[in-house]
This record gives sequence, C-alpha cells and structure tokens, in this order.
Amino acid sequence: MEEQQRREAEAAEQRMAHRLRCALMECAQEKIQAVAEARKQEREAALNEAARQHSMLAEALYRKRIDQLNKEKCNEMNIALSIKQKENQIEIEKQLKEAEILHLDELERVMATLKAAEDQVKTLMQKLEKMTAWKDSLESEIQATRQAFQKYIDATFPDLSPGQADFILPFRTTLESKTSLRQFSVRMRVHGENLVIFCN
Repeated sequence: MEEQQRREAEAAEQRMAHRLRCALMECAQEKIQAVAEARKQEREAALNEAARQHSMLAEALYRKRIDQLNKEKCNEMNIALSIKQKENQIEIEKQLKEAEILHLDELERVMATLKAAEDQVKTLMQKLEKMTAWKDSLESEIQATRQAFQKYIDATFPDLSPGQADFILPFRTTLESKTSLRQFSVRMRVHGENLVIFCN
C-alpha cells in the first residue's frame, strides 16, 4: 500500500514536473517571441526613422543643390550681360569714332570747298573792280566827249531851238549793270547742297 502511494506520489510529481517544464518552455517560447517581436518593431522603427532622416537629408541636399544651381545660373547670366554690355559699348564707341572721322572728313571737304569758293569770289571781285573802274573811265570819257560835241553844236548852230539837234546827239540813258559790287553772288554745288555766298 505504501509502495503504491509512493509510486502514485512520484507519478504525480513527474506529471507536475512535466507540466512545470511545459509551462516554463511555453513561457520561454512566449518570451522569445515577445523579444523577437520587440526587436522586429525596434528594427522597423529604426528603419522608418532612418528612412525619414534620409528623406529629410535628401530634400535638404536637393534644395541646397537647387539654390547653388540658381546662384550659378544668375552669376552666368550676370557675366553674359556684362560681356554683352561691354561689347555694345565698344561697338557704340566704334560707331561714334567712325561717325566723328566721317564728320571731320566732310567738314574738311566743306572747308576746302569754301576756301576755293572764297578764292574764286576774291578773283571775281578783283576782276569786277577792274571792269567797274574801266566802265567808270569809259563813262567819264563818253561824258566828256558828249560835252565837247555839245559845245561844238552850240557854237556851230547857235540858232537851233532845243530839241532840233537831238538827231545829231541823241539823248543817252545810262544803264545800270546787273552785277554790282554791292551784291555779288556765287552759286556752287557742295555735296548735293546749294552754297550761296554773298559779298557786300
């Protein structure tokens, strides 16, 4: 009887020990699963955080690169604009220089033409003065001749009434010259323009 009770007690202890081992194994398994799940969640959280930080870093680098490219583009545009302005300034200065040279050449030609015209006018004035002096001399000589002839008529035909001897010495009108010393004009062509010089 005691032997049977002892065996039953041992069997009960063995069953209890088996249950305890099973419970411990189950707890250990649950603990392992819990640890694995926790580690999995930690890894996922770490990966998510790393992905978030990587995304933020990539966005920051992207914005920084965009800003750098914008600055470089603006710098290139400013340099190109400066070069273009310099080229335009050089071209304008070149055109102004060419225009100044053309103007000076044109002015030199005009001055030469004016000098030639002045010389021509001076020569013509000298000729005109000589012709005027010669005309005045002839006019004086004609007047003296007419006066002498009039005296001869008066002495030869003292009985003639006024007007009867007009056929012998007709009345003479003095014609004024169309060209006088007081206004003498010379008209020339200077580079397609009329150049009029008045000498008073």
